[in-house]
Amino acid sequence: MTPVMPYFERVIFHIPLPSGLPLDHLEIHGFGILVALGFLLGGWLAMWRAKRQGDDPEAINRLIGWLVVGTFVGGHVGYGLMYKPAEYLAEPIRFLYVWEGLSSMGGFLVCVPLTVYFFKRYGLRLWANLDHMAFGFALGWFFGRLGCTVAHDHPGVGIRGDNLSGPVNLLAKYCRPVEGWTANLPAWAVEGANDLRWGPCQDSGPLDAVSHISQQVPLDHPGIIAAHDMGFYEALLSLAILILFLILDRFPQVPGLYPLLLGVIYGPSRLAMDMLRPEETDGRWFSGVLDGFSGFTAGQAGAFLIFAVSAVFLVQRLRAGAKPYWLAQAPPPDEADEADEADEADEADEAEEATEPESATAQPVSDTTSPDPEPSSNAGSSEDDPPAEPEDRSKT
Repeated sequence: MTPVMPYFERVIFHIPLPSGLPLDHLEIHGFGILVALGFLLGGWLAMWRAKRQGDDPEAINRLIGWLVVGTFVGGHVGYGLMYKPAEYLAEPIRFLYVWEGLSSMGGFLVCVPLTVYFFKRYGLRLWANLDHMAFGFALGWFFGRLGCTVAHDHPGVGIRGDNLSGPVNLLAKYCRPVEGWTANLPAWAVEGANDLRWGPCQDSGPLDAVSHISQQVPLDHPGIIAAHDMGFYEALLSLAILILFLILDRFPQVPGLYPLLLGVIYGPSRLAMDMLRPEETDGRWFSGVLDGFSGFTAGQAGAFLIFAVSAVFLVQRLRAGAKPYWLAQAPPPDEADEADEADEADEADEAEEATEPESATAQPVSDTTSPDPEPSSNAGSSEDDPPAEPEDRSKT
């Protein structure tokens, strides 16, 4: 079983500009397009679910702007501290160069607390809104990691042409032009680099550079011709998580299940996938501390933290006895009208009873004195409870 992902050049669209301008064309990276789609579609899905659950979709729309900034600032600072600490601490100005690199873990460590703070600050239901965001994140992360895939941003270990067989290599991607497995994209849609190889295919040195798409090697080439693409693997993982969420959402679930389940699934998956990252690009922490211990990547450290925190809170949520909820669906018009009329009649009866004297000998009550108000129907309710609605509506 050989890899099924063909080779293709890094996707960058070249848009021609009118003459007389400083630039003759504009470059739009495929990575940027897919990341933008991730924010737009992920935000739309989170807002759609919030509306169906009776929460405020506009609040989530405002939060998306915060998360865009948090993703790039936290992601870049995390990149500098986790992967190139000596270089960035020696030259701190580079922490402002957000185009130099991003770390997903850095983005997580900023955006998760930022999201919790946002919902707390505006008095919104925390766990219910985190559920909405988990749906949006799964979809957005899928497109974001597809952006990494078309940019060849996260290459894993290389695979030699004489060692392609095996199920573990099925989803690998060719990192140099190969006979029968090369996608020849139009010139206006690719980078047009001097060396068309990427990732571990460049390990053989500049003398083996590939300058044209026609320079293809056979499948049994003795050198490295393919590599594991970690961005593509995470895109597939995100898609699988989204499908799982959509299935689970057909049944009542405890508020807060989805973001915590996301962390419980993503943590071990990232721990396993990072074993396919080469040490040259993803250095190992604490390597050699113990005999036979090769250390762990910064991503694995973050993945373990995500898993541990998510698992603790998930057990806590399941034990707390929070009331599961369905999607908030409006009842049919006639049933809704009947429910509203019944509520109005009950309120009128309660008001009449409250104004009656306690006994025939009771002293008259001053006109300026009003009866004690009835307790609010939301008193004592938890932030996890869905918005209050008539009792009959839960039967629809």
